[in-house]
Amino acid sequence: MQSSIVDHELKFPDFLYTAPLGLMEIDESGLIVQLNPMAEALLKPIRAVYSLATDNFFPIVERINPTIVERIQQFTDDTGIIILNELFIFELPLPGETAEKHFNIVVNKAAPEHIIVILEDFSPRRLEEKRMLAAEQDKAIAQSKFEIASDILHDIGNAIVGFGSYLTRIRRSIEQDQLGNLQNLSLFLNNQREALAGALGADKAEALVTLLNGMAETHKIKQEEIRQSVLEQSNIISHIQDILAIQRQYVTSGISQDRKPVNLRNIINDCLSMLFASLDKRQIIVSLSIEPEHPVIKGDRTNLMQVILNLLKNSIEAIDIRSVERVISIELKANTQFLVLTVQDSGDGFDETVKSKLFNRGFTTKETGSGLGLYNCKTIIESHAGTIDLTSPGPGKGSTVTIKFIV
Repeated sequence: MQSSIVDHELKFPDFLYTAPLGLMEIDESGLIVQLNPMAEALLKPIRAVYSLATDNFFPIVERINPTIVERIQQFTDDTGIIILNELFIFELPLPGETAEKHFNIVVNKAAPEHIIVILEDFSPRRLEEKRMLAAEQDKAIAQSKFEIASDILHDIGNAIVGFGSYLTRIRRSIEQDQLGNLQNLSLFLNNQREALAGALGADKAEALVTLLNGMAETHKIKQEEIRQSVLEQSNIISHIQDILAIQRQYVTSGISQDRKPVNLRNIINDCLSMLFASLDKRQIIVSLSIEPEHPVIKGDRTNLMQVILNLLKNSIEAIDIRSVERVISIELKANTQFLVLTVQDSGDGFDETVKSKLFNRGFTTKETGSGLGLYNCKTIIESHAGTIDLTSPGPGKGSTVTIKFIV
């Protein structure tokens, strides 16, 4: 082949020799008369894969498409276009992979013994087009999923609001129930046993008083059961609404990769303000230790607020209102590598068996828990290139959450 290239340098003009297209001349038998470096580069992988040590173009091009050889051999005119800008797709089994190749080919018979072949590798262009098309399709599919999910979440939200309004009506109905009147009547008849006995007889008077006492007590128990059921349903609705709020964030913005500077001190303060009523009601003392100067991390403020709110809610719910010690300690400190946030509480704590499941999707230790809170926290923190860990000395000894962000 080296002699062919030397000959071609004498025949081909310089601009064809250095052209970005593969250019070669073959005779009617397929023998390569001359070719430029680009043609040599395009044919080299095919030669290597199939071990074709030949100066004949036909055995090489057959690996691209056998019909090319047939069309050249069956062309009987002295001159003319045999193939004009046709795209041929073939697979090249390279070591460890199979590459899909796209060659645009022109074959022009310039004279009976002079056939010009032009090769152009469209593979990079086609690969980029496929990548862009796949990206557009993925984007369209994701958008479609988001729209469907948004509609579903909207419908669920409306249903939950409607359900909540019915529970509110039931609660008000219970509050307006005149249980006190029934209890007062029972008390009055108890005080009038002698008068009733004189009017109705002792047996009938006793039966009437007993019946009324039983009705009052039964009504009280039923009312308390309904009140407790309403409270439990309200808690379930609250958990569902929390889940919906998180999922709406995922649908509208996902776990955003567009990070902006956020100040964790401000997020912590905002979360504590939102939970002030719960902390005050349970008389929980919050201890804050935040370094006056610490790195600002890049992240999604809404998602990070969801994490801290969830962790603080867990600590609040873990602390028994009857406990002597009711404390939540929050510490934020930085070193040369990490920004470390710890939330420690004096709550229920847990054992090693529970610890191994805490971040599993669907696992919860709460009667009305969804099992998504800590799972979502872990997902959000990891999306910020951070780590989260939850430890406890044991049941009844509190727990500590440690979050580390790279600075």
